[in-house]
Amino acid sequence: MKDRLMLLAAGLLCSCGAWVLWHWWSEYITLALLILVLVGQSLDNQRLRRQVRGLVAERDQRERRGERQRALQRLWRALRAVREQRGIADR
Repeated sequence: MKDRLMLLAAGLLCSCGAWVLWHWWSEYITLALLILVLVGQSLDNQRLRRQVRGLVAERDQRERRGERQRALQRLWRALRAVREQRGIADR
């Protein structure tokens, strides 16, 4: 029963707040909501850009690591080929 009363009180408070906003700020409420949405979208866009930038940097780092690995493998194969040509055995 206590939860229902708290929920009812919260609903009444929100509805009274909405009425006050529309009653006294009816001319500016659209602008205020537009600004609020614009600021929210801008902040979300910045957060997503930061996240994408981090993911791209991580992908590039993995690719560079893979290229280094492949270059070392090619170098090792070339070294083995030279050693085999000279008749030097691997230990």
